[in-house]
Amino acid sequence: MKKRILSIITALALCLSLCPTWALAAEGEGGLCPIEDLIAALPDTVMEDNADNVRAQLDHILALYGELSWEEQEQIDLSRCYELQEALDGANDPDPITESVEYQEASWDGSQVTYESKTETCTLVENSAEAVTWTTGWYAVSGTVTIDQPITVTDAVNLILTDGCDLTAAKGIVVTDGNSLTIYAQSENGGTLNATGTTDDSGNASAGIGGGTSSLASGSITIHGGVINAAGGYGKNMGGSGAGIGGGGSGSIDGDGGDSGAITIFDGVITAVGGELDYDKQIAAYHSGAGIGGGSSRNNSGGAGNLITIYGGTVTAKSQAYHNSGAGIGGGAANKKGGAGNSIVIYGGTITATSDSDSSVGGAGIGGGGGGSGSVAKSGDGTVTISGGTVTAVGGNYAAGIGGGGGYQNTYGGCTGGTGSVTINGGIVDASSPTDVYWTGYAGAPIGNGGNATATATVNKTTGIIFENGVGTVCGNVTFDGSYPVPADYTLNIPVGASLSGSGTLSG
Repeated sequence: MKKRILSIITALALCLSLCPTWALAAEGEGGLCPIEDLIAALPDTVMEDNADNVRAQLDHILALYGELSWEEQEQIDLSRCYELQEALDGANDPDPITESVEYQEASWDGSQVTYESKTETCTLVENSAEAVTWTTGWYAVSGTVTIDQPITVTDAVNLILTDGCDLTAAKGIVVTDGNSLTIYAQSENGGTLNATGTTDDSGNASAGIGGGTSSLASGSITIHGGVINAAGGYGKNMGGSGAGIGGGGSGSIDGDGGDSGAITIFDGVITAVGGELDYDKQIAAYHSGAGIGGGSSRNNSGGAGNLITIYGGTVTAKSQAYHNSGAGIGGGAANKKGGAGNSIVIYGGTITATSDSDSSVGGAGIGGGGGGSGSVAKSGDGTVTISGGTVTAVGGNYAAGIGGGGGYQNTYGGCTGGTGSVTINGGIVDASSPTDVYWTGYAGAPIGNGGNATATATVNKTTGIIFENGVGTVCGNVTFDGSYPVPADYTLNIPVGASLSGSGTLSG
């Protein structure tokens, strides 16, 4: 905006003949003092009844300013002129298009997810080739919309995906700590959102939805429905990558990965991928952020995945990296300390969470992120509660399927595994961890700790059908009314004291 004002200084000299009588009286009064007096006489704000007069005052001030020498110009403070010009520019912008939009708000009644239909007046999201800022209020997407540059969320923003819409956030949606994004669907699974994190010049990636680069933590993210595809940005060279949904990558080689804010998913078809491998482009993430949760760091600590709650929908979350990987859902990876997966709660839905590392240490499918190697290296802990739904969790190298990130021991120091604290009160859970690992004896548990952990895992399996590396057990008294295809070569045991009843079908 300063460039805009300064670029028209010479042209504004012609405006002197158009200025009102009060302005013409100042002609011939060149120098610093008359200009400073004119600036002091400017009003505090721009209003409808004074806009034309303020514009004329600014034109006159800038015309006189253009007659000064460069030394004299440096003594003039034009900040008030800039502020008023910005207000004038904003007043000239076209009013945003608003529309009354119906949407579904989700809630949990203690046993299932329910929806209530509501209506809100929203600003319609439009195509943009430039960066966009969403401020406090309600926004709605209709039709096909593409925003080429980052979208920044300020304060509390609510976004409705109308039926059949397709929003592409080509460089992600930045939701930093202290701000919040709540996503609704017009109907169950209505609308699509594709968000891909961006990469800065240092090779660090922001989240698809969540924190930006420079270790920015994400704010609160709530998803009530829709089809959400969020991919983390690529981390080039030695940079950390952001989560698919959650925290951003480290802003420097030695910075920390960004923590996620509270992420709540009520429904929708959601695919979230952390930093990805792409050898052809030479932008493989050295260490990756979680699919949903914390971002990663090249040399320091991965970001935590905090307060991640899933009520329903179909959620697929994956993390992958050239070296250490973050959790599918939970903490991000790092070369020293993996991020924790704190307070991850699943009430329902169909959840598939996978951590995949090309080498080194993996994160849990659900839980802690992978750490590096050395005397202080440690993977993240995982605190997870599952009360329902169908959950498939696949851990990375040395990591638990559900629980702590991976760990191993070798002559170079290895990595201490993360501790798992897992409670299962219902649902069907299929947890697995790699058994064929390079450093023999340090495979992570399907549910519990990552390999080489020093603390004792806390695992409570009260109710549910639970598979651990293909061995299934009915825990407690389970009533099953749905259908589930048991994978080939799996077994299912009903021990003394447990029962399995209902009208459901187990096939396979």
